[in-house]
Amino acid sequence: MNPRILLAPVLLAASVAPAAAQQQGFQTRAFLIFEEGESQEVWLVAASATGIRFRETEQGVDTVDLKISDTEAIYIIEPREYSQAVDLYQSRKYEEAKAKFAEVKERHKSLQTLPNNFATLSAFYELECMRRLGDLEGLAAGLEKFIKDPLTRPNQLRQIEIYVFWDAVRTKSWARLDTLAQERLKEKLPGYQRAQVAYCHGLALEGLGKKTEALNAYNIALTADAAGSEDIARNAATNILRIHNADPEVQLAIKLWGTPDENPNAMGRARLLEASAVAHLYQISFGAGVPLPKEYTGLLKYKTEAEKEG
Repeated sequence: MNPRILLAPVLLAASVAPAAAQQQGFQTRAFLIFEEGESQEVWLVAASATGIRFRETEQGVDTVDLKISDTEAIYIIEPREYSQAVDLYQSRKYEEAKAKFAEVKERHKSLQTLPNNFATLSAFYELECMRRLGDLEGLAAGLEKFIKDPLTRPNQLRQIEIYVFWDAVRTKSWARLDTLAQERLKEKLPGYQRAQVAYCHGLALEGLGKKTEALNAYNIALTADAAGSEDIARNAATNILRIHNADPEVQLAIKLWGTPDENPNAMGRARLLEASAVAHLYQISFGAGVPLPKEYTGLLKYKTEAEKEG
């Protein structure tokens, strides 16, 4: 046993005992980091706000209690089941990923007080799966139970703040969302979070009847993350196509296309060409395997002469 580790007082043992009792068969590999870089490999069993319980070997039976303050850091090795859930998430299999993250969250719950523990991380990504799936009611319900305190990574903490925008979408609080988005977009944000705020802003502006401004917001959502946020990009593109397709000036440009009455300088024609460009980009980048909605496939044929030659 590491000479720095001493059996903790009875009060410490009592603090972790209830969590350990809930999951007698649970343990996960970790490293305890001490002063001057000294470390010890252990198998964590449970934790409280002040202490941890662990086994010194994977096959061990006896457990050791230790004050967290007696360590410099506790590094939990990423468990295989969490890696599997992340793989599903990155493969855009959000329903499967959500179920897998829920399993990991339950399995690791006895460690949920530790910084960046895998129960809390799994709960966070469970919320992200709901967001990606458009389950805003589930997201709101999940947030009520979510405890963010163990998270320390700035982007994850900022994402929790951005859920406010999604909840405003859920409740259709358009005026409030417009104000929130204008302020947040002044900040420096990672591309995937800027895309979310811009998309939510577009919905708010549409709800307020400001369609031109909404188009601008949706275009930011398309470009902020270089289509990396495929769900945001796809929905923003669809909304752009819907707005343009319903525009009377665009419909007039469609009617006059290729006729002697066609006006190459008309605003409706410019918007038609923009819609056509977005429809093509949808097929190339934004769809992520989802076909362009049938009602917009007709927009694909409208191209400038330069585009036709290209």
